[in-house]
Formats: sequence, C-alpha cells, structure tokens
Amino acid sequence: MALINLAVGNAPENFDQAGVDRLRKEIDKDIAWRDLPPGVSVIQTGSIVIKAPVLVAISEDRRLMTLIGLVAIYFILILIYRNPVTALLPILPMLVVIGAMGIVMYFGGIVYTPLSATFLGAMILGIGSGYSVFTMERFKEEKSRSGDSMEALRATYRNITVALGASGMTAIFGFSALISSPFPILSNFGVVIVLAVFFALIVTFTVFPVLLIGLEKSEIWMATKLAALKKPAFWSIGG
Repeated sequence: MALINLAVGNAPENFDQAGVDRLRKEIDKDIAWRDLPPGVSVIQTGSIVIKAPVLVAISEDRRLMTLIGLVAIYFILILIYRNPVTALLPILPMLVVIGAMGIVMYFGGIVYTPLSATFLGAMILGIGSGYSVFTMERFKEEKSRSGDSMEALRATYRNITVALGASGMTAIFGFSALISSPFPILSNFGVVIVLAVFFALIVTFTVFPVLLIGLEKSEIWMATKLAALKKPAFWSIGG
C-alpha cells in the first residue's frame, strides 16, 4: 500500500461545500484518466473526504433541527404562560423570518454552507423569540396600566423602539464584519446572519403588532364564550 500526499494548499478552507465537492470530482477525473495496472486501485482519503458526508448530513438536516427548536421553544413557553395561544404568538414571527430568509437566499443565489446550515436556524430562533417575548411582556404591562389595547400598543413601541433598534443594529454591524472575511464560508455566514437579524427586526416592528392585537381579540372572544357556557340556561315549560 502506498500513500500519496496531494497538496492543495488552503483550498478546503477557502471553499464552501460545493467547492470541496468539485475539487474531489476533479481529482477523481485525474485518477480515472490514468490506466492503472491490474490489481491496483486508488482511493481518496483524508480529512476532506471523511468530513464531506458529515457536512452534507448537517446541511440536509437543517430543517429538522429548526423544527425541533421551534417545538422546544413552544413547549417552554406553554410551561411559562399556561396558554397555548399566547405561547404560539412569539413563534409566528420566526416562521415569517424563516420563510423570508428562504426566499431571499433562493433568488439571491446564496447557498447554505455547513456553518450557516448549522447555526442559522438557532440564530433566528434565539434572536426572534427574544424580541417577540420582550415586546409581548412590555405590551402586557402597558395594557394593565391603560386598559386599552391600541394605546398599550403605541406605548409599547414608543418605549422599546430605541432598545430593540440598538440591539439589532449592534448585532448587524457586529456580524457584518464576517462579510469581509477572505474565507467564503465565513463571508457567507456573515451575510445570512445579518439578513436574519434584519428580518427579525422588521417583523418585530411590522408583523408582531398585528399579532398582538389579534391575541387580544382572541382572548376576548374566548372569555365571552366561556362566560356564555358558565351562564345557566332556563327553559320555560308552557302548559
């Protein structure tokens, strides 16, 4: 058995998964181009070949990992709020962000790398749920003071806009430093994380207010129905 080291420099670090796959295929073409003596075979090995199936599996399982995260967050919020509708509310904006990210990445030609596939879902869930829960709790505080949903909503966003905006912009500018990285995998990760934080901010200030008012209306509707069920019914029997 002979071991031949093929020096490719820093190519594996500079390539995304598609680039690594192309490199492996080119090496296979070079191997197939040369007729080998009988009984001799050539097999690629090394860290690139060993890691490739693992990285592909991570990229393909990103949807499952995101779904598991959503379900876990939902059950945690149910334990906290004791209300399935209230627990669902912070999750809905994250679904919007995930959908928006998929559309932008598809039409923008942004590919998933093992790094972005692993951490993008977790970043969206962590940042998005944090913004939503913070906003919802502040809305409840303002509602308990004023008693009016629309006034509470205006007061909520009047008081949290600076805090959430500063938090989001700090994250955006911090992760945007990765975009200038000479390594494509890090540059790609910087782009997708910046987009995720940006969409999380936009959804918090546009979609989530509608959901908060919808939650108030659903709670009023449920309270009315429960009151009607508890109210005793009387029937008159005519002779």
